[in-house]
Amino acid sequence: MSSEEKSQVRPLIIDNGSQNFRLGWAGDDFPDIIAPSIYVNNSDYIFTSDAIDGLDDIFITEKEAESHLFGHEALKYSNILKIHEFKKEGNLNIFMKYFYHHYKQLEIAEEHHFKQPIIIITPFYMSELEKTKLQDIFFNVFDFPSLLFLSENQGVLATLQKTSGVVINMGEVNTNITSFLHGFSNVMARDIYPISGKELTRHLLNLILMKKSSGELVYLDKIIAQEIKNKLSLCILDPDGEVKRIKDGFTKYNRTIDLPDGTSLDINSERFLFVEPMFDPSLIHIDYMGLPEAVSKVIRFWDRENWEDLLPNIIIVGGSSLIPGLDQRLKFEISKYFSERIRDKINVIAVSGRENIGWIGSSVLYAQGKLKQKQEWIQNPSHQSSEQDREKENLNQN
Repeated sequence: MSSEEKSQVRPLIIDNGSQNFRLGWAGDDFPDIIAPSIYVNNSDYIFTSDAIDGLDDIFITEKEAESHLFGHEALKYSNILKIHEFKKEGNLNIFMKYFYHHYKQLEIAEEHHFKQPIIIITPFYMSELEKTKLQDIFFNVFDFPSLLFLSENQGVLATLQKTSGVVINMGEVNTNITSFLHGFSNVMARDIYPISGKELTRHLLNLILMKKSSGELVYLDKIIAQEIKNKLSLCILDPDGEVKRIKDGFTKYNRTIDLPDGTSLDINSERFLFVEPMFDPSLIHIDYMGLPEAVSKVIRFWDRENWEDLLPNIIIVGGSSLIPGLDQRLKFEISKYFSERIRDKINVIAVSGRENIGWIGSSVLYAQGKLKQKQEWIQNPSHQSSEQDREKENLNQN
């Protein structure tokens, strides 16, 4: 088999995130495909087709036969068709179609279709039932040869070459906190935090709309608010003090945003105030402790003598961890829960590319030869039967 053919039967790594889907070859530096985890049904209009002339003609010819559009193609119709999030819906039938749509984009030679082992990155809270359903799709629908469920945190720790630490994974739909000590996890030293990117986006949208006068119209929706959050967000140490300065005429945070309808929007304090529910969930009517306290409680589940191994390695990852200044604020707030003797050891690690670090780390593990243990892989039963038949044939011929 040539090197080119071997490269097309390498394992494929899938990170099926709530906000983004990632797909690419194990051993590569970066996923080949990063696409929004969304789809649209081409008959599911926001308005009825009778309300606006021409809605039935919006699709170009080659798309007319397709009932669904996925990822970036779906996003083009965000103001015409209803956007659906298949991960949030738990719609595995759509996931199957979504995966196949992007699998075809890898341009794999036909003779190598569905010949690749599959590595699926999993959060710690993924249920056995969900794993079984995914296994059914990849074995019984696509007939891939083998499957490995790999903990996302293994990839994170591998990338940073750590065996001890606290991983705060901040996604669009979930925020979870997991701790490790010398490579081992403690099921009690974990937390699923109730605030993630979607709550922050909603809070930003509310802050902006609350500031507008009652007679003032503004074209603003969740997608635009999310884009504002991604481009202009900040996390600062003294939000109350900065709000007072803004009221006194401070203009450092002023930004003007051009909206799709031709109007513009001025924002300032909203850029950093929308992050505050992470530190005080009561601001959005959630009865829970702040994220720094939740992190400190996870650390305190371990014996006191182990704290000094964990505190220097508090790692933030995920798309919602990209807010500038979040690492410094977390370090400042977490230090309030520990004595002065060990405060200097507290360190929050925020590496560049951390939104993709789970995928990248899994690729690193493969490149280092650490994913070859046969007992970790689930083999497709139909392929095992074929292998046994071939072995019998070889024995008969000999």
